[in-house]
Amino acid sequence: MPQESFLYDRTLRELFHEVPATLIKLLVGKEIKEVLETSFPKVEERRVDLLTRLEDDTLFHLEIQSVNDTLMPVRMLKYASLIYEHYGVFPKQIVLYIGARKRKIKDEIVTQNLCYTYEVRDISNFNCTELMDSENIADNIIAILCRIKDIDRFYAKLMQKLGKLESKRREDYLRKLFYLMRLRPNIARMLKEKEKESKMPFILDREIDPLYKEGVEKGIEKGIQKGIEKGIEKGIEKGIQKGIAKGKKEAEKETKIAIAKSLLDVLDDETIAEKTALSVEEVKKLRLSAG
Repeated sequence: MPQESFLYDRTLRELFHEVPATLIKLLVGKEIKEVLETSFPKVEERRVDLLTRLEDDTLFHLEIQSVNDTLMPVRMLKYASLIYEHYGVFPKQIVLYIGARKRKIKDEIVTQNLCYTYEVRDISNFNCTELMDSENIADNIIAILCRIKDIDRFYAKLMQKLGKLESKRREDYLRKLFYLMRLRPNIARMLKEKEKESKMPFILDREIDPLYKEGVEKGIEKGIQKGIEKGIEKGIEKGIQKGIAKGKKEAEKETKIAIAKSLLDVLDDETIAEKTALSVEEVKKLRLSAG
């Protein structure tokens, strides 16, 4: 999970480089006047996710968090101190939680000698409409993490925006979208259904498609379960051990099949057979059964 949370955070940081102005206005109710330097040289370099000067000349510091970090208040206090040291004022601070689990991040440090607070907001509580309607593609991509009541409108808007981009930029934004889809699997399933009705290809890289990943995991689980069940039926320890071993082989087989199925619409039979170690005949049978 730490590696995946880094992936989500990095994706959002890249989107914030383009400054999703609509999202910032939703968070603080003010327009951005200037984007400020986010790196603070010290004994060890520290970099905040986003630091801006707002239209009323106050500073706003935003951190993106996809996991419940118990040390978040300490980190935010350090950032506040560095910003004050560099700019001479304390910023308004918000942690924007994007995780799938219930938010548990604390928003204060209160001790005998210190009372420090900041704000924690959960992006899943946001209505995505304003982000969808924004002219900024970064806002549009981030909208997938909010409340989406009209999936048809969301998909149509997103495809319209992506369709105007040249292929390299479109692929980059789709890749970012796929990363964030892992945090919202229900939305990902609905988007997959919309894709079937669309003329524009939506999946460019199966390895980062959350539904592809889910299919592989289910294949492994199903294969192991089958092997264990066959071993138990024999009723002896040796049979169970053989069953578990067989389950592992079946798991590998199920995984290869899941991967092969996910590649049917992007690769030819020979290439799929080479990538999955299945025979060409097995791949052809899968293609026939898939219709």
